[in-house]
Amino acid sequence: MKNFIKISLIAVLLINSVGLYASEGNFSIKLKDVNEKSVTFFINETQVVEVSLYDANNEVVYGKKINAVKGSTKTYDLNSLPDGSYRFQLKTESNTAEYKIQLKDGKASVSDPLVADVVRPVLTKENGIITLNFENAPKGPLEIQILDRYNDAVYERVFEGEAKFVKRFDVAHGLKELTFIIRSANQVFTKTVQMY
Repeated sequence: MKNFIKISLIAVLLINSVGLYASEGNFSIKLKDVNEKSVTFFINETQVVEVSLYDANNEVVYGKKINAVKGSTKTYDLNSLPDGSYRFQLKTESNTAEYKIQLKDGKASVSDPLVADVVRPVLTKENGIITLNFENAPKGPLEIQILDRYNDAVYERVFEGEAKFVKRFDVAHGLKELTFIIRSANQVFTKTVQMY
């Protein structure tokens, strides 16, 4: 009988904790408590995460870039915010996850992700070579445009989307910065790379 009660109690706790937990890709976000206006999120791997909180008018209420360590947590106290709808966005080099947060009567609730992970290309620079790595690229055309610091196009090309797209660019000397614009499947990714 004691074992049955223990197992039942563990099952109830497990079900309650799963009910408060939403996960998407490399991100997960969890309410700290249903009686508080706090949100805690966990990062599954070491990475730079851009955290943004938007209000109902799509104005940035909070924004910060953090260097998250694998298994780290970050809690945000939302008590200073008025009741209403908010959008919590987490971005890394390769993914974006968004969650809707509803604040009402001193409580916070988190929805399932509004936007599934958006796979974004990763640009790396080494010895004058810039590598564009776009794993799980969407099917269809992939347009790449590179602009110099004066916004003049130095490279433009359209590729057919492949499951894994890798392209290397041997960058000419004398260029101080390049802006990469990558368009695919209703997504636009822009990143400026400093060459010095």
